[in-house]
Amino acid sequence: MIEEDFLELEDIFRKIIRKLPGQWKKHTKLGFSRSEVLVLYKLHRDGQQRASELARVLSITTGGLTGITDKLVDGGYIERNRTDQDRRVVYLTITENGQEILRNLYVTRKAFMERLFAGISKEELAMFKTTATKLLANFENNDMKE
Repeated sequence: MIEEDFLELEDIFRKIIRKLPGQWKKHTKLGFSRSEVLVLYKLHRDGQQRASELARVLSITTGGLTGITDKLVDGGYIERNRTDQDRRVVYLTITENGQEILRNLYVTRKAFMERLFAGISKEELAMFKTTATKLLANFENNDMKE
């Protein structure tokens, strides 16, 4: 691949990354960002989580996670809990309201992804998934870490 192709790919990725959050919010019409949905999904799938661990797994700063969780707690979608052993440690748990939102968002998310990948064959999608997985592995490779 020549340098121009790399630069063009980088530009395409940048545009996709910039457009994705806005398109997601516009499509869902429920007022949840992708990060908020990821927090709900992770708590639903894996159960109660330490806030710091959740931030690490989702690649969100702890400060960013605080903003997300504030909104979700205020809406009654998650709860913050502390243990008696160490009051500094905060655990997050999804509520029944959060579970209900996830059920509603599943349909919306599926429709969004179908629109996003419209016109792409199953073979192209499989190749894209393989390529994206390899790119992610390159990022996670020790040579790519700072």
